[in-house]
Amino acid sequence: MKYFYNRILLISISIILFSCGEKKDKPVEVEKVTSKEQAVLDFINQKFGMFIHFNMSTFQEEATGGWATPNVDPKIFAPTNVDCNQWAKAAKSAKMNYAVFTTKHHDGFCLWDSKVTDYDIANSTYQGGDIVKKYADAFRKEGIKVGLYFSVWDRTHEIEHDKITEEKIQFTKDQLTELLTNYGKVECIVIDGWGSKWGKGPDFEDIPYATLADHIHSIQPNCLVINHSCRTDLDVTQVVHYEATHGQHCPYDNTIPSQQGPTIQPKWFWEKGNENGPLKSVKDIKEELNFANAHYSNYLLNAAPNAIGLMDDNVVERLKEVGASITLSAPLAALPELKPVHQGVTVRASSYSNDNYKPENVIDCDLFTRWQYTDEDQERWVELDFGEPKVFNRVICGAYRGGIEAFKVEALVDGQWKLLTTGTSLRNNFNRSFDEVNAQKYRLVITEGHKFKKSNPMLAEFTLVKY
Repeated sequence: MKYFYNRILLISISIILFSCGEKKDKPVEVEKVTSKEQAVLDFINQKFGMFIHFNMSTFQEEATGGWATPNVDPKIFAPTNVDCNQWAKAAKSAKMNYAVFTTKHHDGFCLWDSKVTDYDIANSTYQGGDIVKKYADAFRKEGIKVGLYFSVWDRTHEIEHDKITEEKIQFTKDQLTELLTNYGKVECIVIDGWGSKWGKGPDFEDIPYATLADHIHSIQPNCLVINHSCRTDLDVTQVVHYEATHGQHCPYDNTIPSQQGPTIQPKWFWEKGNENGPLKSVKDIKEELNFANAHYSNYLLNAAPNAIGLMDDNVVERLKEVGASITLSAPLAALPELKPVHQGVTVRASSYSNDNYKPENVIDCDLFTRWQYTDEDQERWVELDFGEPKVFNRVICGAYRGGIEAFKVEALVDGQWKLLTTGTSLRNNFNRSFDEVNAQKYRLVITEGHKFKKSNPMLAEFTLVKY
């Protein structure tokens, strides 16, 4: 009889141990590993997604450029009715196929209970539980694939350029591990503040790309690493992210797997007044979406929940109107051959200050490179020659740190420069349509500029497209 009970006890223990082991391995076991190329193709065929900026910045009216003050009292984060199901239904109504949620922004506040910091939701006023889990569950319920946004730059924990240690790298890895093991299959990690143009985030010398990319793929091999590097360099990202709010736009000849990220509201995070304020029109969304999809780029439209935790009624209604207006294009069977952007385009300028500021920098889709004219230059123009006539009806451009107070865009038609559009106070992003024109040469002329900190203004990008 004793042997019988011992035998039963042994079997019971074995079942418990087997069950525990099976539960632990489940996130890896359920995912069939595909090739990196197939993962990218599958992603590009998602076409349309929702970016969701909701974090500490939502509750700080003084947030500069959407960047919350770091290391504040976590209790400032105080939504009263977070309804991720409402967000997901709004995305579904717009025919969106994936979403990306800001789990941690540059200030370092985590919307999950992180085991490596107390600067998280568990110590906030909000007592509704893990918002990352609520988001993932709600969007999967609607059949929408789940992506996560994560800022490597962390101002509270001083994960910054020239301050990186092995301990801080491990801290970052630990948080990525939490996000990739506790919420099921993650389609992509959209990473910000790592090798980016803005802020003081670590660069790729501080933290090499492979350090975090290999860690992510060791947990979820099919999860795409999409880095806001502000470049078109696939050595530091699997999918290029065109930073639409900084004058970086998918070019007319793009073959790079990419996504473009504009906002439906004026800024990334919700601000008071947005509930009654202007939104991107259905026409603009439809045109931008169709252009992106026709050029191997997804369209990731940001819609920010308010401080209560809900999408405003005007946003919900606008997304419903978008869904009723659009038809997504057929999926691609394969990715195209990769080619440099603006292939065959020749760039000239009235002058350039030195070899670091050559005119061709305005068409490389790299926000780190710029064109700058000389002190003596009174003409101040940069010209694009496409080698043959091209039809365009929209210009997108961005300056670095301002200084361009007035400018005009022209096309050479029948031997004369024809005015297409003008602009003032060029900063991060100028996006303007004009009457369709067919020309071989186009130019941007700076008609008024001033020195900024003892240097002439710099133009980062000058892009022409046809919507």
